[in-house]
Amino acid sequence: MIQLLKDKSNIMQAFWLGFGRLSSFALAFVSAAILSRFLSKEDYGTYKQIMYLYASFSLIFMAGLPETLTYFLPKLKKEEQKYLVLQFEIIFIFLGLLFSSCLYFGSSTIAEILNNPTLADALKIYAPVPLLLMPTFTMESIYMNEHKSHYQAIYLIFSRFMVLCGITLPVIFYQASCQVALHGLVFSSACMLIVALFLIAKPYKGYHCQRSHLNIRDVIGYSIPLLSADFALMLFNSADQFFISRYFGEAVFAEYSNGFIQFPLATMVSGSVLTVLIPMFSQANTTKKLNEAIRSWQNAIRKTCLLLYPILVFCFFFATEIVTFIYGKNYTCSAIYFQIILISNLFNIYPFLPLLLALKKLKVYSSFYFLSALSIWVTEAIGIRLFSSPIAIACISITNTILLVVVFYLYIKRELQTTVFTSRILLFLSKVLFHSLLTASLIYWSTSAFQESYPPLITLLMAFLLFYLVLVASSRLFGLNYMSILVHLFNSFTNKNHGRSN
Repeated sequence: MIQLLKDKSNIMQAFWLGFGRLSSFALAFVSAAILSRFLSKEDYGTYKQIMYLYASFSLIFMAGLPETLTYFLPKLKKEEQKYLVLQFEIIFIFLGLLFSSCLYFGSSTIAEILNNPTLADALKIYAPVPLLLMPTFTMESIYMNEHKSHYQAIYLIFSRFMVLCGITLPVIFYQASCQVALHGLVFSSACMLIVALFLIAKPYKGYHCQRSHLNIRDVIGYSIPLLSADFALMLFNSADQFFISRYFGEAVFAEYSNGFIQFPLATMVSGSVLTVLIPMFSQANTTKKLNEAIRSWQNAIRKTCLLLYPILVFCFFFATEIVTFIYGKNYTCSAIYFQIILISNLFNIYPFLPLLLALKKLKVYSSFYFLSALSIWVTEAIGIRLFSSPIAIACISITNTILLVVVFYLYIKRELQTTVFTSRILLFLSKVLFHSLLTASLIYWSTSAFQESYPPLITLLMAFLLFYLVLVASSRLFGLNYMSILVHLFNSFTNKNHGRSN
């Protein structure tokens, strides 16, 4: 275990970030499972609407600063890093205060827009949370730069556990209401801030602040395109949630929000790879280094595919059992939303931002997102008129998502006169997908006879075990090696790998 902590390779940093996010999402699902069972659909829908508002507007108030810090920290000395982190902390406190004020004083207007009168009082209770959480956003950049991302993983697990206890225990033992859950969330956020500030200061203990050669114009020049891109991303991601909230009510929004979520493992792996690749591409100032970064990315694509495609396919076939196990029988109808979004995960798990950073094309990044945001709002508004169905809105949403991913990679291919997704890689992805579909359909058909005879958890465990046994056993027929992604971790445990891997 000590060797695993000391391993500073890029893949291990991605592993720790992914592990922390996986644990965080797992605990988040526990929270959602408990709240789904104890709160009414209306109360739970209101709670999820608040989470939607925070997730959407935090992209704006972060102003692209976490990515900016990740980009510039490797370029500075320790004393200069401390000064830069302090400046970013001050900015995050100011932005958090502004965010919280907007939620508190704009609560009535937001409640009216989303057609939910109970949302106004709930937002006033929740308002302090952005102020408490935004100063913690520098931590991931700091520990990624230090090659000690296991600290970030530990913090993510701790913070999510605090949230789990803060919102569920009062609901279970005191009163099952949205307001009680939100009061607990405020308290847990305060505890998270205290721990985060200690961890943020830890790497710079004993160092004096020193103003760097870094010009504020450099920081602003880098962050503004990211801010515009995040604003476009917010518009893109918030459209379907807005339409379903406003036109179908809190209960339907609760059903939708429990199903139409990015698959946690996909989000974590993609985010971890992105965090590792950004510093690599930021230092790619020659053709040779850029080619090395692209090769590392292609290697990450293969590993990501081997890890995620089988799981995504399995979840698609057993979506009803998964949703029923997590949220209860009242939310069985959420399975269709889960299946719809799993399709988009097959396309959007490979981050394209690092290459756009290397090409200095952030304006293109934001422009494409603005155009896609316009497309998704227009097409979903038309969908409301034509179909008046939340399922139709979800389908329109993933269609726009897939088109956006395709457009980005076509643009990158044109700019580089090469492609990350070579014919060899596309063939590899197709083989993994076909093999996974074949295996999952076989297991689903084989287990269908006893799916209704056993609880969802027993069905899932048996099916998942059989799925991977058949998948691994038949992998040689397709020339695939699903166990390869575990080799690096095994070597780290056994101290057999002394090199640095990308």
